[in-house]
Amino acid sequence: MKTLKEFKELEGENLLEQIEGDAYNDSPNPFVRLINGIIRIILLIFGVKLRTYIIITNLRIVQVTKKTVLWGLLPGDTEVVTLNKKSIQSVGYSMATSFFIFKKFYFLLTNASGLVRITYKGKLSDLENACAKIDKLVSEASI
Repeated sequence: MKTLKEFKELEGENLLEQIEGDAYNDSPNPFVRLINGIIRIILLIFGVKLRTYIIITNLRIVQVTKKTVLWGLLPGDTEVVTLNKKSIQSVGYSMATSFFIFKKFYFLLTNASGLVRITYKGKLSDLENACAKIDKLVSEASI
């Protein structure tokens, strides 16, 4: 798991899971992915990088969205949001396919302020584990 300087653990807090999302490609359609890929290459030439992380601990869930400029030398936009366990209404994932072979996984979390949707980069089993850990945290918080 990548260590993020924007995330500071609280006293007695243990990191359970961290997932990383791709902020460039949001569609399983190969044509849209091609266009987004070209845009990503242009942004990488200028050193712009976009990433979203969901960090799950035994106490809270944190969403970190980062944009760095000049190959990580300069910070760009950064958002760090702690999601209250009691405000989470649902958590899960979805899969979208295009042309029967191109597929994308999305992490979904609905809370009181809206829907968090992240294009997930990684294995389905890791995504399922993250969703299960959030489910467990939310169910413990509501008891």
